[in-house]
Amino acid sequence: MIVRSLVALAALAVPSAAQAERWRTEFIDLEIPMRDARHLLADAYLPAKPGRYPTILVQTPYNKAHFRAALSKAVMLDKVGAIGRGAISDVVAMKDREHYAYVIVDWRGFYASKAAMRGVKKLRWRRAQDGFDTVEWIAKQPWSNGKVGTWGGSALGKQQFDTAAEHPPHLVCAAPMIAAMGLSYEQYFDRGVPLDAHLRMLDLLGYDLRARVRKNPLPGTLFWRFVRRVTYRPDKIDVPCLMITGWWDNYPDEVIETFEDLVARGGTAAREQSKLLIGPWDHVGVGLEKQGGLEFPKAALESAKAAKAFFDFHLRGLANGWDKTPRVRYFDSGSRTWHSAASWTGVPREQVVLYATGEGRLQRAKHEQGKTRGYSYDPKKPSRTLGGANLPPLAHGPLVQNRLLERKDVLVYRTGSLDEALPLCGKLELEFTFTADRVDADFCLRLCDVDTEGRAWLLTDTAVRAKLRNGKVELLEPGKPTRISVAFPAECHTFAKGHELLVILTSGNAPRYERNPHTGADLWDRRAAQPVAIEISHTSDAPFVVRVPHAK
Repeated sequence: MIVRSLVALAALAVPSAAQAERWRTEFIDLEIPMRDARHLLADAYLPAKPGRYPTILVQTPYNKAHFRAALSKAVMLDKVGAIGRGAISDVVAMKDREHYAYVIVDWRGFYASKAAMRGVKKLRWRRAQDGFDTVEWIAKQPWSNGKVGTWGGSALGKQQFDTAAEHPPHLVCAAPMIAAMGLSYEQYFDRGVPLDAHLRMLDLLGYDLRARVRKNPLPGTLFWRFVRRVTYRPDKIDVPCLMITGWWDNYPDEVIETFEDLVARGGTAAREQSKLLIGPWDHVGVGLEKQGGLEFPKAALESAKAAKAFFDFHLRGLANGWDKTPRVRYFDSGSRTWHSAASWTGVPREQVVLYATGEGRLQRAKHEQGKTRGYSYDPKKPSRTLGGANLPPLAHGPLVQNRLLERKDVLVYRTGSLDEALPLCGKLELEFTFTADRVDADFCLRLCDVDTEGRAWLLTDTAVRAKLRNGKVELLEPGKPTRISVAFPAECHTFAKGHELLVILTSGNAPRYERNPHTGADLWDRRAAQPVAIEISHTSDAPFVVRVPHAK
């Protein structure tokens, strides 16, 4: 009986001569049937040798045809660019046509699958169902061994979470990059300030979100609570996930939150086997050595290497040591070194506290008195965006900010040349007291590392709308001192000896952030917009404080 069973299994694993004759290695515009009798179109790439293989599935709204060059033939890594909110170099580096089948499918309503959305009642359909149906269709194909993993970044990553939450039986693992699960207010507003350039680009990509988001500009409303509740379901994930993000990504904090909720609330496999990788990458350059104006050779292709090891372990069953790799790995963009931990928020930390003087100096000693500093900001002549966590065509990644330092409507705070290295590991926080002559204002802050040549490199930025400083509408009383706190996104960066930590404070960063008319209105209105005069205190009873967390 045992011998007959083994023979039968061997017969299933080895195609017949007839099957071998019919074997094809590439399929273009395959029709994958969905439960509602519509079809999604996909490209499939199989190994040269007939057999049954694990499959890596990519579900994309950005045109499956973009993957053909990377998967169908050799591609030089120095000739690649962005693909599906990631880098083609990652696809090329992790590609293994000998051991995997690859299926690239266009989302319903996009590109080759555009027709599949016609006549669909959206309230009765969920894209996650298409993910389920695609996984299960793959598992039934004669070239599949029944094991499916998913890969992709941004929207492709969100779709992986949604697909996994449907529990397709043949889904083994998922590798969502630069993606948090679900939708939230914080993905479109920074402490109340609309991420305008981001929303406009999402509309150009076909998501049509900007108008709906702008109709709901306040946090904590019924709309945003509902959106969060129906889209954020980490407790429904029960497969191992490899999550990847970068310090210049659009929302590393949300990615970290999703990961930590997965390991706290997900199913057994998600809790015990999920891992997080954070590199010195922006949203469209994951794995690339060059980011903005800087280069990080030790991080090049690290995302692809991790994904390949992850799939080899879970889909092929290789004893490659993946199960022994740390739960969290993160890159220090200053020292150019990798570090590891059991969790990001669980890293033991201490704080260095710096106090700003009225002359713009950041120092460890608290001072008794200090003059106020101020500026007048005209939103019709905004401080311009220079790099950061942006989508193309806006410049993105770490770029030099020196052009901003000469503006009269910015305040600059700096440590001066450091006598010793100053590590940052976590969210740098600022707290200060200000007065304004309007009922509302924005504070837009940029954190920079000034190198020995005087170039101020952008590490991260953030913003806060004063009237929403406490999470609800509280208009300012003109001339009344108001205390405010703001935290930058998570970051790991060591400021080297001889470098400077520098903070730029002003009231705009356009077009990254939508401008504030300073009238108390929720949205920009050029005709009604007015300049705002800001004064910042630096006294002992109203100190300007900068808290720099670092690992113990």
